[in-house]
Amino acid sequence: MNIGIDARLLERKITGIGRSLILLLDEIPKFDKENNYFLFSYEVISHNEKFYKNIKTFKGFLPQKLFSPIWCNFILPFYLKKNKIDVLFSVNQIVPLIKFKPTKYVSVVHDVIYKADPDFLPLIYRKYLQIFAYFSIKISDLIITVSEYSKKDIIRNYKIDHSKIIVVLQSANKNFVKNLLSESQKNNIKKSLNLKKNLVLFVGMIENRKNILGLLKVADEVKKNHKDLDFILVGKLGHGSKKIVEEIKLRSNVKHLKNIDDVTLKNLYNISDVFLFPSFYEGFGYPPLEAMQCGLPVIASNKTSLNEIIGDGGILVEPDDYLRMSTIISKLLSDKIFYNEISQKGIEQSQKFNLEKTVSEIVAIFNSLKNTKN
Repeated sequence: MNIGIDARLLERKITGIGRSLILLLDEIPKFDKENNYFLFSYEVISHNEKFYKNIKTFKGFLPQKLFSPIWCNFILPFYLKKNKIDVLFSVNQIVPLIKFKPTKYVSVVHDVIYKADPDFLPLIYRKYLQIFAYFSIKISDLIITVSEYSKKDIIRNYKIDHSKIIVVLQSANKNFVKNLLSESQKNNIKKSLNLKKNLVLFVGMIENRKNILGLLKVADEVKKNHKDLDFILVGKLGHGSKKIVEEIKLRSNVKHLKNIDDVTLKNLYNISDVFLFPSFYEGFGYPPLEAMQCGLPVIASNKTSLNEIIGDGGILVEPDDYLRMSTIISKLLSDKIFYNEISQKGIEQSQKFNLEKTVSEIVAIFNSLKNTKN
């Protein structure tokens, strides 16, 4: 079969979903020796040219959010037909609104956040998803989602047959693992980044959905008893970030780091003391999984999919219980036995998310569509 992949995410600044696509593309060649793979993007992205046929399409002059539906519905179908694509795979849930035989559509729907709270996304983008995601979900032959929570959420919002949705648990980058750094090495890294002795880390978009303002309340509470502690926020700016950034600037114990590479991020996971993730809504949640892989104790919200992903591997708290979060941080800093217990539980929980299993299940889904009728 010829399998086409919407690879435009690789042309932008890489976020969680883009990172998951890279992991998938790196592993597919190990699991599939029969099918042919095509990567469709605006420009040539040159990803493993020995295995993938990288297809340059057309890049318009309109802003990305305006041009994207035009590309998806009018330009992409031309290339699907030209390259005789049997299966179109979209990791960003949007597929052409018109079904082109004989191509089957497989879309990955991480969440239906645009249905959850109007404050989580900008108005125009929310409306865009409400329209195009609705039709994409309805028209897709199969939907892959990333957690049982998201599957239930999709069914609840769209009333579609549960057999059309397959849960494939995701996995984090295997490079994010526990490093046995000496105290001297840790101190040198902290010094290079101008960080204090103890660190609480957050990784993710700086936006309303992530409950950053709540995290800042935790920082205020913790500061009362821990003067030599920084809260490090790593991530690019998202919806609602203007107010959040203004609040960050008011605090001497909170630092926002942007545009850091994976080496620095891995170091931060390994020199921090606690990972705090009080998000209101997650379809999956890659950062806490990365933290658990590194043995960094996780405190997270008990909402949406985080119960499922973190399980017993971390400490789950109501997202507005800022006092309890600060109390747990203090306990982790003062109680080494408790700290090591949570650290080990996190490592064990993270081992349930296996990249090889993820990729083999997705390849099996592609193959299940062979010779099936539209």
